[in-house]
Amino acid sequence: MAKDGKTLLIACATANRVLRLDTASRRVLGSIHAPGAPLGLALSADGTRLFVTCAGPESKVCIVDSAKCNVMGSIPAGHTAMAPVLSQDGKRLYVCNQFNNDVSVIALGAKEEVRRIGVQREPVAADLTKDGRFLLVANHLHTGRADVDDVAAVVSVLD
Repeated sequence: MAKDGKTLLIACATANRVLRLDTASRRVLGSIHAPGAPLGLALSADGTRLFVTCAGPESKVCIVDSAKCNVMGSIPAGHTAMAPVLSQDGKRLYVCNQFNNDVSVIALGAKEEVRRIGVQREPVAADLTKDGRFLLVANHLHTGRADVDDVAAVVSVLD
């Protein structure tokens, strides 16, 4: 949901598009073409920039002017990037790279990946704790055997 509370941003993965929808009229206000399947959206605190993870073997994070619906640039990410999370200060973006089994840390000022942090198997969702200290990363698959009584994936906690 955009900052105005009236505009819904929708990632359409199979259409390689992000739509801006007016919730009152139910009309599409704009469409943004993505170079890959958009598997995650993160809106800046001021609502001016939208970060779109565009999945692929060599994914991109597109930086979109949310008012004009145009892509202003992109930053390389890992295999099947998804679930972007902005730091509280808006200076870093964390991106789950599902098939690399890691999380990209992207410095938005420099528009570059500054670090990759390994996690368990197939990270698919993330969120920061309220104080912004820890990034919690949900892993899709477990790392152990699948033919035992107890099988569970894990949540990675990154400081």
